[in-house]
Amino acid sequence: MQIQQLNTKIENMERQILNLYPIDYPFETLVSRAKSNPPKLILNPEFQRKYKWDKDGFERASRFIESCLMRIPLPACYFAENEQNNHSVIDGVQRITTIKKFFDDEFALEGLTVYPELNGKKFSEIGELQGELESTTIRCVVLRKENPKELVHEIFARLNQGAVKLSDQEIRHAIYPGTLDVLLTLLSENEFIAKFQNSKSKEDRSNEELVLRFFALDNSLDEYDSVLSKWLDKYMRENQDIAPEMAEVLNESFISTLNKCIQTFENPFVDTTLDKPRQGVAYYDLLMWSFKNLNSSFITDKKAEINVKFRELCQLENFKKTMAGGLQQKSSIITRRSLWIAKLSEIDGYN
Repeated sequence: MQIQQLNTKIENMERQILNLYPIDYPFETLVSRAKSNPPKLILNPEFQRKYKWDKDGFERASRFIESCLMRIPLPACYFAENEQNNHSVIDGVQRITTIKKFFDDEFALEGLTVYPELNGKKFSEIGELQGELESTTIRCVVLRKENPKELVHEIFARLNQGAVKLSDQEIRHAIYPGTLDVLLTLLSENEFIAKFQNSKSKEDRSNEELVLRFFALDNSLDEYDSVLSKWLDKYMRENQDIAPEMAEVLNESFISTLNKCIQTFENPFVDTTLDKPRQGVAYYDLLMWSFKNLNSSFITDKKAEINVKFRELCQLENFKKTMAGGLQQKSSIITRRSLWIAKLSEIDGYN
């Protein structure tokens, strides 16, 4: 995608102009920057998806190397400059990782058709073609650190709308690394959270988003515009580099609240009045929000009554309407909370 095309397609950004510069890097330089300590070019595979080009052997990676030898024009890579003036790859990590792996002799070429004589050979075995590859350049577009984070986020999302679309949380993980992101990863490994809704994969980071929802929806909803993804983006952006002490407070809050829910309900975050009950994030959001400040002794003493009141809540017509569509609408969230608090208030000792 050309830079001009990219600029014209960025919508709703109040016509912000990208602060960027293009540079043609030789492969040798890219590998050197990626291998420096600390790295000047950040290729952490957790930044995007894990490296995918070795899923069924190295034929795809090999054919990319062959294309480079053929001097076929390569799509541009996009980097984001950080505060230390180093670069994080936001588009092109698979290509650059392939180059680095080949230069490090981590795989032998296979499936080549134009250079079949190179099949079975590693970088150290291709003779004078080593120099050809080392001097091959690729256009790299660097987004300067002065660009607003939300603009970089938008670019990252658009550049990754290809065959394998990244989830919202994968994009947040890429754009907002820091103390909060580390905490989300840690808490997502909680045994209960890891199995939420029968989750079988951590690739899309949906469990991290589940944790993030607890923190973001605990804030005042005055400015919430019913677009949850943007609300979660905002929370990540504003709390990206929280102090370790605050991270510990959040960690304790999440764990204690989750444990309260687990101890109260035999099957947490489920409407047991349904014919086919299953865990739902709307129930999770509601109960985690309400249990955060509930006294532990009240929960222990009134466990049976709380369960009864939750079943009664799920049978209310007004509650059912909020679960029928527009789950994350501000009005739906507020209505669910109001109805649930009213039910809890019917229990002696609730305050």
